[in-house]
Amino acid sequence: MDSKGLSIKHWIRERMLLLAIVIFAFGAVSYLSATKIFPHGSIWLDPVKEFSLLISMIGVVSLGYELFLRELTFNEYKTALQEIVNPDAVRLGIIGFYKDRSELGHTYTFNKLFQKARREIFIGGTSLLSISTASRELLKDRVLSGINIKLLVMDPNSKVVELITKQGRGKSTFVNEIKTSLLLLQKLQEDIEHETNIPNKGKFLIHTYDTIPSHSFISLDPNEPGGMIIADVGPYLGRSTPRPSMVVINKKDGLYEYWQEMNDTMWEESKFQAPDMVKLFDTQSKTIVFGSGSDTEFYDQQTEVWRNASICQTARNWKSIKGSQWVWIKNSPTLEEAKTGSHNKFRFRFDLPSQSKKIFVRADLFIRCDAICRIAINNIKLDQEYGGANYPDPFIIDISKHLNWGANDIGFDLISFAKPQATSPEDNRTGLVYRLDLEYRE
Repeated sequence: MDSKGLSIKHWIRERMLLLAIVIFAFGAVSYLSATKIFPHGSIWLDPVKEFSLLISMIGVVSLGYELFLRELTFNEYKTALQEIVNPDAVRLGIIGFYKDRSELGHTYTFNKLFQKARREIFIGGTSLLSISTASRELLKDRVLSGINIKLLVMDPNSKVVELITKQGRGKSTFVNEIKTSLLLLQKLQEDIEHETNIPNKGKFLIHTYDTIPSHSFISLDPNEPGGMIIADVGPYLGRSTPRPSMVVINKKDGLYEYWQEMNDTMWEESKFQAPDMVKLFDTQSKTIVFGSGSDTEFYDQQTEVWRNASICQTARNWKSIKGSQWVWIKNSPTLEEAKTGSHNKFRFRFDLPSQSKKIFVRADLFIRCDAICRIAINNIKLDQEYGGANYPDPFIIDISKHLNWGANDIGFDLISFAKPQATSPEDNRTGLVYRLDLEYRE
């Protein structure tokens, strides 16, 4: 009974604006129709007209509240409550604090953030591979609509990158991520420059720096009163430990000015990255990066069709893969699915150019999942089972010998083991994250 009452309240709350219009219209129609329904000397005429007028006024007041005062009143109550519960956060302009990028991503997606910008988007990080792979078209759209975009990426040839690579046990993954990202961003820069028929397009600038970054950040309209900065607190040193993220707004005597000054300092100490300034890979090579996301498909067992996967919630100890997002068949399993486990099939399809003979320089598939995953590339099954959601490093598989020039299909058979003692979906999360780095030359 309680759940039914709550659902009715929720239904009414969502349609309050429509109900206000209906109440006003009912009162107005009743008022105008009263003289036609009741004769001129009837004792019911005046009471009905007055009651109808009262109903109309209730509708007008409700309509005005919904249109003009509801959001304002809610924000005032919200601000007052925040000042009571956490006065320091309000004083410093902090509107959010998240334990890692994964938790942040459920609240602020790149699409939602970039759409907020009115004049400038300023992003600084190590490789920006997540930006260069998943948000290239979004960045292009923003520049062509007149927004200036500034990007800060580490110099792949700097001593700092060499130091971080050594801390990552000597793997070349980190430097390749930076080089791949720069290639993709430079290609995007060329595409934007070729759009000559758009007179008011914004600027797209790429700078590189060769120092240990104090932090990573996304800054929207930094010099505007409505500016916002998302900063990952602490430097990136090649460790797998996630950094917390802070969201601040432009408030006098708050933390916004501190982060803005830090961002500007990194930009001033960086250097312009011209498209032809350095040779990142072989001059004849081309690079493509694919990452898990909404383009990944899962097989719906009920309807027997392939559908787009969903970005899913992650467990606390899961690690991420740059440029990719954890996916599953929906946002989170139900309690029943957490208890019984699940078995689902996923796939990712892509095409490679086939005009002439080419040679793979590298084709590395990075993967994590929970609990285990079996992989098939163009119907060729790999022998090993993969997992490692909480491993310091993802599995890295060389799949170059299994790829085709033309259409390709990578299948993932994801299994989540049963956990009968689970008391909530959080006790047995499941998901998959991967990234495919391709480099080839003719």
